[in-house]
Amino acid sequence: METRTFWPYIIVIILMALTSLVLALTVDVNITDEAGIKVELPDAVGAWGGDELRYCHKKECRGTFLTSGLQDRDVCPSCGSALHGMSYDEAAVLPPDTILIKKSYTQPSGRQMFVSIVLSGGDRSSIHRPQMCLTGQGQVIMNTDVLEVPLAGRKPLDVMVLDLEPQGRAEGSSAALTYYAYWFVGKGRETPYHVQRMIWMSTDRIFHNVAHRWAYIAVSGLREEDSDGHHEEIREFIGELYPQMAIGDPAG
Repeated sequence: METRTFWPYIIVIILMALTSLVLALTVDVNITDEAGIKVELPDAVGAWGGDELRYCHKKECRGTFLTSGLQDRDVCPSCGSALHGMSYDEAAVLPPDTILIKKSYTQPSGRQMFVSIVLSGGDRSSIHRPQMCLTGQGQVIMNTDVLEVPLAGRKPLDVMVLDLEPQGRAEGSSAALTYYAYWFVGKGRETPYHVQRMIWMSTDRIFHNVAHRWAYIAVSGLREEDSDGHHEEIREFIGELYPQMAIGDPAG
């Protein structure tokens, strides 16, 4: 009897979910070009000097280059083909209106980290859960934290931090241990949670008839085993990076 009593409520919830899905997929949505950040990476972040990554798509080459070593940032020095901001494999799976920018940042000591911006286009598949790509690339997620990054004049920025290690890494192995920190940015919105981003996207489409361009920013580097020392590196780096990319104050 109790199960039958709850069935009308269950049916209503299912119908509401289906209605929301139909609206999200069928309503004529106004897709805007507005982004919540500057779609560029600075040449320097504090003491870290930046160098943009460029990629050759020619099958016989598929080289990766830093702009500091190129005479022409748009021409492959090995084969003369065009250079791009994303690799061949990334270009093959991402919608054509996706924008992807990557830079390598190096300290005077030689320590490196990598930063990327992915800006979605009209197709929401431009951005997905980073965990999908990382595990598909043979990485194991050892730990997950949401880190608060202090920022002047506003509340802290929440950043998702994944501690990674290569799949099958033996204890004591010299294989690199890395971290991957990221957050999502929409027009006037920021979150480290993929689910929250999807909810905001759906409500914008259904209730406001608009779809803004979302971005996700990722910062990655090396970490030490059994240590959270990289958390301070992330805080300091993003604390310097964020003000150079911000538009307004989405989370003030």
